[in-house]
Amino acid sequence: MKRIIVDVLLLVFMLMEYSRVHQPPEMHEIIGIGLILLVTVHLILNRNYFKAIPRGKYGAKRMVELVATIGFFAVFILTCIFGILSSQEILPFLNIGSLTAIYLHKILAYACIILLGIHLGINLKGMFKKLEKRLGKTTYIVYILIIILGIYSAMQVDFLNHLTGSYGFSQVTGNILINSLEYLSIIIMITVIVHIIEK
Repeated sequence: MKRIIVDVLLLVFMLMEYSRVHQPPEMHEIIGIGLILLVTVHLILNRNYFKAIPRGKYGAKRMVELVATIGFFAVFILTCIFGILSSQEILPFLNIGSLTAIYLHKILAYACIILLGIHLGINLKGMFKKLEKRLGKTTYIVYILIIILGIYSAMQVDFLNHLTGSYGFSQVTGNILINSLEYLSIIIMITVIVHIIEK
């Protein structure tokens, strides 16, 4: 139960970070600090995973999953580091005044969206099995609709331009709820695609 609560909070906090325009500047930084604390708790609750890394045999699939997990963790940590160095409200004394730090923070934050989707696609196999058993033949219709919605949402927030650092931190539409749902759609789309590839 603790893991579910922490994971849900992690997702909510992460989605809120992409609606920066809808929040006071200091709120973005407070949520970011909250994310760091939640990730720390998440790692502690899942410490058995790290203990199991040296055990057993490594085929191609397991190796890819390990690299994806480590990659997500590394990019998230770098996002947080550059975010802290870019702080202007909560930790202004750490602000190195570098546009490069802000630029990298933005790009890495969008890379985190992709890596989170991959991470979930790898680790939610049980949930997908239950879903497919329940939906039966209509499963792939649902998957197609999810992918279409994800592509539409990515276009709405101009995801590719943000990922490549072309401009700004986030393209917002409507309000914080709509914006968060769009980013959630992108994450779920990537999760579904990873699951389909892994099958």
